[in-house]
Amino acid sequence: MKATGIVRRLDDLGRLVIPKEIRKQYRLKEGDSIEFFIENDHIVIQRFDVLSKHMEEIDIMIETLQSFYQEKVLFIQEEWLRVHHIQIKESFFKMSQTHRVTKFKQEALYADQEEAYDGIIFPVIAFGDWFGAFVILLQSHRYDAKDLPAFNAYCELLTRQQSQ
Repeated sequence: MKATGIVRRLDDLGRLVIPKEIRKQYRLKEGDSIEFFIENDHIVIQRFDVLSKHMEEIDIMIETLQSFYQEKVLFIQEEWLRVHHIQIKESFFKMSQTHRVTKFKQEALYADQEEAYDGIIFPVIAFGDWFGAFVILLQSHRYDAKDLPAFNAYCELLTRQQSQ
């Protein structure tokens, strides 16, 4: 565990303020749900992510999509990116938080390189909330969103899982 050097006091109602630097670094904002864990007598907090329990399924979906379309596919969501050791640019992360299928051209995705890609973002939306997005990087073929029904089907599947 990494120490931050920041100390906060609980108020009389048991509330604790998460420092602005930590909220910014971990993209925590007002209204986010926080989950508590106990690990070796330590209290650990992390943002609650409803898709966490579906990460294996998402990996299978991505493998299937890549095999079918013969293109690189990513899932833009904090935990998935962290587990797969992928760092994307903050600007692309924000762009992917769309609520509709969105095409992009010549966008730099990765934090550690300037190579630009064309692609399409397929968001996973439930109850008006963004939960993540499938992204196909179009390197060898040109597709239209209507030519990619499997992406829409997987987005709908994940959306339905969030509604249950």
